[in-house]
Amino acid sequence: MAARLPAYALLQTIPGIGPTVAAIVVAEIGDITWYTHFSQLRKLAGLDIVRIQSGQFSGQQRISKTGRALLRWALYQATMGVMHTRAGQARLLAYKAKRAGDRYAGFKAMVELAAKQLRLVWGIWRSGQPYNPLHARGRHRPRR
Repeated sequence: MAARLPAYALLQTIPGIGPTVAAIVVAEIGDITWYTHFSQLRKLAGLDIVRIQSGQFSGQQRISKTGRALLRWALYQATMGVMHTRAGQARLLAYKAKRAGDRYAGFKAMVELAAKQLRLVWGIWRSGQPYNPLHARGRHRPRR
């Protein structure tokens, strides 16, 4: 069923996203035009950061997990797939290095990488263009 949708083929161009994950992402998100900001999509996935605060008390930051669990699982699977690439391993190490000394640095790095995968899904689906690794790294070709 998902193979008939144009977004299905586009999402499979992203490293780490295969046929099953692409079908789940398309099914869970629905129509990408419903979301006007990336933060809405991040909240749908439950990857937004929350902190419980009351008076002088300020708890630790954590992901909300209030979104769609199946979408979050699919993004985790995509993250596990992208970790087998050199670029994914380098990005994961960079995310861990940002949190040197934090005992949950590995978990937080995985969540950040899953959020990056979601950002790629957002950009690819909205633009209608297949994944280009040069654009993902921020290296655009100069305009003529």
